[in-house]
Amino acid sequence: MLLRFLLIAAVAAAPALADKPNKPGKGGHGKPPHARKHQGVPPGLAKKGGLPPGLAKKFGQRRPERPYIAFDPRYDDRAWFLIDGRWELREGLTGALRMEIRDSLRLPVAPPPVPLPKVGVDLRVVLFN
Repeated sequence: MLLRFLLIAAVAAAPALADKPNKPGKGGHGKPPHARKHQGVPPGLAKKGGLPPGLAKKFGQRRPERPYIAFDPRYDDRAWFLIDGRWELREGLTGALRMEIRDSLRLPVAPPPVPLPKVGVDLRVVLFN
């Protein structure tokens, strides 16, 4: 009797616990509004373009005219920055920087002006204009 009651309660509660589909006017197809509007461009760069602000700070005081950053697609907490003709690794990136890195991985790749460091994986190089 108790088992039957629990079974009926579980079946009755299932529709209430199920994921609700997105409505076309409310985000449609599971993508946030900025992703649909700007088609994969990171939100901070959608209007103005260029280098994301958090990553720009990692170049230091002098930001290069053509900023290259190489990303290891396996990790979102580190990036290689091309500074004065040398690749420098910045590790332990957190919070908003990790989001900027994930967004930057969707940008088109660019050929690096100097050879990449050998890290055992193909790094994804992005040139920010």
